[in-house]
Amino acid sequence: MKIMNDRRGISTVVGAVFFIIIFTTAISFVTYDMNLLNNFTDAFVTKSQTDADANHEQFSITKVTLDNNKFNITVQNSGNIPITIDRLWIQNKTDVTWGTSKYVINQMVYPGNSLTKIGQSLPLYAKSTQGYDIKLVTMRGNVKEFFVNSVSQQPVFLQLFALPNSSPNNFNTTLLLGVTNNMTNGGSLSNIQPNMVVTNMTGFGRATLISGPAPSFYPLLNVGNMAFFKWDYTITGTSGYKVNFKVSLKNGYLFNNASQNVFINTAGIYQPQINFTAQANQTGTTSSTGVMLGPGTSITPQSTGRIFVHVSGFTSQSKAGGGCITGIRYGTGSTPINGAALTGTSVGWKQSSTHPATNSTVPISQAVQVTGLILNTKYWIELSEAVIKSGTCTVNNVNWSVLES
Repeated sequence: MKIMNDRRGISTVVGAVFFIIIFTTAISFVTYDMNLLNNFTDAFVTKSQTDADANHEQFSITKVTLDNNKFNITVQNSGNIPITIDRLWIQNKTDVTWGTSKYVINQMVYPGNSLTKIGQSLPLYAKSTQGYDIKLVTMRGNVKEFFVNSVSQQPVFLQLFALPNSSPNNFNTTLLLGVTNNMTNGGSLSNIQPNMVVTNMTGFGRATLISGPAPSFYPLLNVGNMAFFKWDYTITGTSGYKVNFKVSLKNGYLFNNASQNVFINTAGIYQPQINFTAQANQTGTTSSTGVMLGPGTSITPQSTGRIFVHVSGFTSQSKAGGGCITGIRYGTGSTPINGAALTGTSVGWKQSSTHPATNSTVPISQAVQVTGLILNTKYWIELSEAVIKSGTCTVNNVNWSVLES
């Protein structure tokens, strides 16, 4: 009997020990599981907040210069949260043996403020004769790319005009170059410098430079914007003398150029018309059918009745996920006011843009030709705008160039 009681006592102790082990294991597993769930939740919340902050970062490159053979870059924080410029990546586009380098910046810029002299303290030296591809990266991973002394990534839109391009002997002509930053990667162009090559084509004569280019360089050109350079020449020679002016950009894309012929013509004077206009920003629209955005620009054909039109700018949408449709229209009579019903003749293709974030901007750029216009008749040229889905579409920083060709 005593042996049986001892065995029962041992069984009870063993059972209690197993129960304690199982209970402790269960508690440990539940505690681990709860901690793992909490860690996952914290990580998810942190990642979501980080992504939201990254989407709200808004900054731009406002100035790039070379001071004492070092870059001096200025960044403007146009958003509502602080940003930290973390890294600078740079690649020499002229010297291919130079490679790609990374530099740590780690400087903060608060909303509404600017950060200057980025690059001045780095062990990095640059040459004004070479082109560079530079990327600034924030701590949250947003990137701004720009090109210094280099437009070699892809062709940019170049327009060269001669006014006048024909006249009797010993006349002055003005060469005007328009450069539009239509880079598809959104990069800004810095320190743009034109190269002019003058070549005698036929006859006997001479083109003498009076002044230019003015300006000698353009410091910074953002996507969708346009810069202008001007030269003045005196043309002398015999009747039929023709000279070719060809312009490219320093460190530019291969075969990316624009040219114009100028000649001496004693029979008469050819006077094509030209107009460059920076349109004032206008009130946006909520119309899905479209309205006129005027006033835009105008031209009065005098010689051919054929015009070339180029427009560039930015569209923005007040609603995330919405879109805008931008078109070009022309006509005669009274110039339509901002918000007026669609009128005139539509020309070219309507450019559609989608906007993933609230008030995000998308560059627009379009070139069209219009023929059959009546000489000595004034034509207005404007943008039309319509909304996709909902929200308000606004077009800003519009630049027009209109040339009778």
